Formats: sequence, C-alpha cells, structure tokens
Amino acid sequence: MAKGKPTGHYCKVCGQRKANEKFSGKGHAAHICKQCASLPAEEKAERMTLNRLDGMLGRRLNTAEMKWLRNRMRDARPAVKQTACDVHAGMESRRQ
Repeated sequence: MAKGKPTGHYCKVCGQRKANEKFSGKGHAAHICKQCASLPAEEKAERMTLNRLDGMLGRRLNTAEMKWLRNRMRDARPAVKQTACDVHAGMESRRQ
C-alpha cells in the first residue's frame, strides 16, 4: 500500500482519527464519531472549543481568530477560560 492519505475520518470532538465504521451516516458529514455523538451538547461544545484552542498553539492568528480567542478568555467554562488565557499568553511571549 502506498503512502498517502490516512484512512478513516477525523472526529472534531475527541480529536482522533477513527475508522469509517465508528461514524454514523450523519456523523461522516458532521465529523463526529458515534461515541462523541452520545455526549451531552455542552460537553461536545467544550471539547470542540478546547481542540480548536490547542490547534492555535504555535501558529500565527489572523484578526478574526484573535477576536475569537479574546472572547474565549471571558468564557464561563473554567477549562476553556484557562486554556484560552494560556494560549494568549503564549502568543504574547512569542511576539516579544
């Protein structure tokens, strides 16, 4: 088998690449696996936000992403707020 595109799909809630069988019919398009689809909506939203914040580490952000990051710094969820503050602090330290 030649090296190329990885198999399966990426779940944007848990952040893992899983086999096609782990996704329902609608899960393929939404990029949410069966296991994560069964989670409560608040839990899914928090995990997706944390994954997005983790993806921001170590790269340049455009103005829309910086605005989104600053809004997450005022989030009511403590884990999201702390992670957003850490990412923003990392951006500020890289800038100087």
